[in-house]
Amino acid sequence: MQSQQIAERIGVSTAETAKVLQLLVWGGFVTSRRGSKGGFQLVSSADRITTGQVMEFFFSKHIADSDGDCPVIRALQKSIAPGQEAFGSLTLADVAAGRTQPHRKRPRKAGVK
Repeated sequence: MQSQQIAERIGVSTAETAKVLQLLVWGGFVTSRRGSKGGFQLVSSADRITTGQVMEFFFSKHIADSDGDCPVIRALQKSIAPGQEAFGSLTLADVAAGRTQPHRKRPRKAGVK
């Protein structure tokens, strides 16, 4: 999909969308191809990439003060910890389907194929 199409779908400027997509390429989540038939594509299926992985990548770009004495960073870390656990199992496929809880496949009954 081209960055302009993505920007239109999510209601964000094309320039901002292109910046985020480039970061996602650097993070190994998407590939890009230039040209009229180019665009961006996930490197794995959407059910194999978790929102937690994407968040972890973006959070790793901001390194907190080494002395740990920043009250804003401490408050942020404390408040996002429960959410990070939930995002760890929520896949991009879940998000695309509008689910707020990870999709769990039902276990098969014995003898049923």
